[in-house]
Formats: sequence, structure tokens, C-alpha cells
Amino acid sequence: MCGNAELADSIRDYEVDFFLAAEKFLENGEPSWSRSAYPGELQATWGIIDEDGIRSGSLRFRCRMDRSDPSITVLWRDKLIWRTDLVDPLACKPNPLAAFGMGLPAMVCGSHHHSWPDNKAHVGRHGFGSLPIRRPLRPQIRRFPQAMLALASEINLTLHTHQRGFDLPPVTDLFDGMQ
Repeated sequence: MCGNAELADSIRDYEVDFFLAAEKFLENGEPSWSRSAYPGELQATWGIIDEDGIRSGSLRFRCRMDRSDPSITVLWRDKLIWRTDLVDPLACKPNPLAAFGMGLPAMVCGSHHHSWPDNKAHVGRHGFGSLPIRRPLRPQIRRFPQAMLALASEINLTLHTHQRGFDLPPVTDLFDGMQ
């Protein structure tokens, strides 16, 4: 790698690390669920702001129309830097070999996250877009609001009381007025 590319990578890594370490908040108001560009999927997006009110990223929420397999993605400058997936405890996926060196299991079953610290080296080699290394979530985290609180704790995101109840859309809303 040439010197300029290494410098660009280290600046990018520093900026993402700084974004994750800095105190953050969600924009006022609660996002609305709508149909995703992917068939059979719903999505919602909630902006992340810094202490000066400047939008620096977002949380993107997704789930299937039947509310299964929800995920929460952290985007920084529209780039994927973290994702939390809530999946069936019996759903297993292999971890790449690099995960072994981090003390992570070769096979991850159930809910997990793809964190920036675990995947930073992969992004450095391959660019933004994929976070292949999985880390199991604590087994007590089984519901969407619990996953959101756990993620907020990991990325230094302050959730106000009225934001802590954000959840998947009620089943009755899935076909009423969704666009």
C-alpha cells in the first residue's frame, strides 16, 4: 500500500473511532416504518446527531413483513460500521477465520452483532460494505428494544426515555398505510 492510501485509511479509522466514542443522540421524533426497496421488508431510519445538533450518522432498522429477523444498522457518512441482528437461536452462521484470533466462536448461533472494532481490519483491507465477523449477543437480549439499548451502550448513544420504547411496527400496521 502506498503512503497516501495508508494515511487515508488511518484517517478514516480515526474518524469512525471518534464517531463511535463521541456522545451522540437521536434526532427528535420517532421514525416511521415503510416498505423497503427489498421485497417483503420494512425499514425505518433515525438520524444520529452530535452535541451541537449536527447529523453525523443514522440508525437504519429493518425487518421482514412478518416482523422476523430485525436488524439495526449504524451508518456513518452512509457507510456501514455496525450491525445488530436478532435471529432465531437455532440459526447458525460460520465466522471467518480471523474471528478465532479474537477469541470468537467459529460458529455463531442466534442473535449477534457485527461491530466496528471486530471488523475494522477487514474494512481496511476490503473497503466499506461488509462486516463478516460476528460476536454473539448476550442471550438475555431477545427483543428489539433490548437490542437497541445494548447497541446504544456500545456506541455511546444516549437514548432519551421516550426513545427507548421504539419497536417493530405492530402487526396491525403492517398493511395499513405502509408505502
